[in-house]
Amino acid sequence: MKRKGNKKIKRFGSCLTEWLWIICTLGAIYTTVAINMKNTTILVIFLISIKVFAQDFNEKTRFLFGTFHTQNTTINGISVGAFPQFNDEKRFVRTNGIRLEIPGLGLIGLLANGSLIRKEETDEIINGLNISGGTMGNVSFNGITLAFLVQSGTENNGIAIAGLWNGMDNSNGIQISGLLNETTYSNGIQIALSNSTEYMSGIQIGGANYANEKMVGLQIGIWNESKNTKGIQLGLWNINEKRKLPIINWNF
Repeated sequence: MKRKGNKKIKRFGSCLTEWLWIICTLGAIYTTVAINMKNTTILVIFLISIKVFAQDFNEKTRFLFGTFHTQNTTINGISVGAFPQFNDEKRFVRTNGIRLEIPGLGLIGLLANGSLIRKEETDEIINGLNISGGTMGNVSFNGITLAFLVQSGTENNGIAIAGLWNGMDNSNGIQISGLLNETTYSNGIQIALSNSTEYMSGIQIGGANYANEKMVGLQIGIWNESKNTKGIQLGLWNINEKRKLPIINWNF
């Protein structure tokens, strides 16, 4: 009787072990499949997102020559046009090379009432050299942009030179103009009769310099004014959150 009882116990233990092994194996398979499905889903969503974003700028490709008066196009070479379009439709145009805009909207920019800073979504990218009478639009400039009178865009990554007025939301590089440089965020150098930015990290050189929210760096001018200052001011009159002084002022 004891032997029969022992055999039954052994069989029960063996069956229990097998079932536990099966359950564990199925659990491991389920976990692996679930993880792989999750990763696959994420990968698919990521690839679709890349494709959709790429289509915004790459649905059509032009080589050597093209016009930026188009949509969903990448131009590798020289792009030409007269002025941006006057509607709210996004263009999604990229120029890799040289962009020529003649005459541009420089004269109209001089009539602007208020700031030229563009905070809308970028719908045109210029990688290279831009030359215009005055480019005004939701443009990202990556390289060198030259305007006879006025230019504005969402971003400057490089050198932006204008005869009178530069207006950029973000400037990472150098801004030079005869009258006014204005940005929301300036990381680099501003040189003009008047320079104005909300957040500055770099150098301002001009008759009047303003860092309205935060300044990290150096201001050189006749009138310098800043808030949340970590840097030096050199000028006839210097104002920061700590003091007002002639010649030199500072805060760290």
